[in-house]
Amino acid sequence: MMFEFMQNQNTTEVILALDVESRSRAETIIQAAGENLKWIKIGLQTYLRDGPTFVCDLASEGKNIFLDLKLHDIPNTMAKAIESLSTLPISMLTIHASAGSEALTRCSDTMRGVLPGATLLAVTVLTSMDSENLNRLGVMNTPEDQVTRLAKLATDAGVGGIVCSPKELRSLRNILPSTVSFVTPGIRPAGSDLGDQKRVMTPAEASQAGANYLVVGRPILEAENPAGVIGQIQEELASSQKSLLS
Repeated sequence: MMFEFMQNQNTTEVILALDVESRSRAETIIQAAGENLKWIKIGLQTYLRDGPTFVCDLASEGKNIFLDLKLHDIPNTMAKAIESLSTLPISMLTIHASAGSEALTRCSDTMRGVLPGATLLAVTVLTSMDSENLNRLGVMNTPEDQVTRLAKLATDAGVGGIVCSPKELRSLRNILPSTVSFVTPGIRPAGSDLGDQKRVMTPAEASQAGANYLVVGRPILEAENPAGVIGQIQEELASSQKSLLS
């Protein structure tokens, strides 16, 4: 099966973060989201509960799967974990950039060998983290500086995409290869509750800053009309992209 590859950098798509309490709830949300939803993020919670079968079922319905497992272990274990995922119809997979250059290189090489149609993404600094959180871990860098350090480490190791907050997009676009794709959580439509997110932007702001993919969870999951929210975000993105081209 051929997987849809990372898209043109002049466009931005919406990924639904399907982090819910049960498979039945997930299926209800997907149905309510409508046909305009093309991408689904399966996180650790959902994958551990519903397993590979759910991934395959969603892919068979025409959805592109972003498997957000954030692998972080010793290099050999991370590479072997990727090998174990090689039969799944996934388009994107995450690992932690902080696993180090050896792990990043091993994972990048393994990914090209067993999942050549998918893109490996390196997670930099979680969007729930701020300077105070990093300092408590012994990291004296600002989130922006730490994101830059980890993003460079990952792309130097051959990783094809970066996960960062929208706040770091512009600076990273200026220093990383043009082939690198950016997947951005921390997206909140205007007026939405920020929840535990510290570094956020609206969809239009993130698109204009250079995001290829926007990960949106609670604003869609908690909406009375998920399809309507997705449609509003997509209209906002289309208008934003049109203004950039005009």
